Formats: sequence, C-alpha cells, structure tokens
Amino acid sequence: MVSAPATARRQRTQAEQAFDVLENRLVTLDLPPGEPVLEKELAEMIGFGRTPVREAVQRLSAQGLLRVFPRKGLVVTPVERTELAQILEVRRVLERLLVVKAAERASHDQRRALHALAIHLDGLSDDLQLYMRLDRRLDELLAQACGNHYLRSALAPMHTHCRRLWYMNLPRVDLSSAATFHAALARSVVDGDGGGAIRALNGIMTILERLVDDLGVLN
Repeated sequence: MVSAPATARRQRTQAEQAFDVLENRLVTLDLPPGEPVLEKELAEMIGFGRTPVREAVQRLSAQGLLRVFPRKGLVVTPVERTELAQILEVRRVLERLLVVKAAERASHDQRRALHALAIHLDGLSDDLQLYMRLDRRLDELLAQACGNHYLRSALAPMHTHCRRLWYMNLPRVDLSSAATFHAALARSVVDGDGGGAIRALNGIMTILERLVDDLGVLN
C-alpha cells in the first residue's frame, strides 16, 4: 500500500515534469501563440494525468504563458510587444545584480562548468538548436551561482518569455554575435569580473530589445 506522503511526492514530481514538458512546447512554439487549447488535450498530448497537468497549467498561467478562461478553456498567451518591452526593462536591472553576484559567489565547480560552456559557445554560428540549449544552460548556471533564491525566482519567468522571443526570431538572429556575448558573459563570471559580466549582458539585452522593436514591424 502506498502511503499518502509518498503519493503526494509522486504527484508533485509528475506536476513538475508536466510543467517542464508544457513549458518547452510553449517556448519552442509547438503550441503557437494565440492557440486555443483544452486541459484534457494537453494531458493527452504529453501523456500525463489531469491532476499534474492542472497544476502545471496553474504555474504556466502564473508565468503568463497560458491564459485561463473559466468554463471555456485555455489560450496560449499571444506575444505582445508592449509586455515584452516591460519584461526586458525589468530583466535588464535584475540580471545585472544576478551576474555580479554570480561573479562574486560562483563555486569552483560552477566556474569550471561556465568555462566549458564558453568553449562550446565560441564560434557558434549556424546550430540554432545547440545555441538555445546552451543559452538555457547558461541561465541555469548563473541562477545557481548567484546564491539568491528570490532573484532566481523573479527572473525565471522572464527568461522563459525571452526564450520564446528567441525562437520566434531564430532565422533573423545574428547567432554569431549572440553566442559571442554569451561566451563573454560566462568567462567574465569565471574570472570574477562583475563589470565585464554587465557589459556582456548589455550586449545580449540590446539584441533582445531589437527583436522586440522588430515585432512592431512584423505585426
């Protein structure tokens, strides 16, 4: 017989897995912006039960990736230029603090992982999927290294929205420049150079701001 605490732990794990799968579907545009969906359809799509999917949907709604309409269903949140501009406005400020603290606090193992990541980013110019995986890994390492749970929690949904923006614009992104800035950011943190990390971050943010500006042209 499975105890209640064990069952609860399993359900939480399934909810986390469902969240990860659905977040990836949303970020990579497998679930396109503006698409109407039903909770039942999502459960069937990813192979999880209704309860963990419902929990995942609540988290995704809180992050602004899904809009919930009671008794009607769900809609994948459209990509809106004004909202993204506001996200970048806040992210630019908070992430400066994150990279500085990461440069100060990163452990030896974290610096070694960041150094290896920078090597993989060097010269990257044509592998879009690899770039996106490395971008996400860099966010994870910096979040771990900063040593501030509240900062990590505040930035996580912003990174998710920005990652969806990258996917929307992959064919038009100057991948070489973006990879160079990301590599420079990783190396600055490895070196404990907070100022260098901010300069590299500014380059990344400038690219993202241009992509947001272009949404007005594309729309």
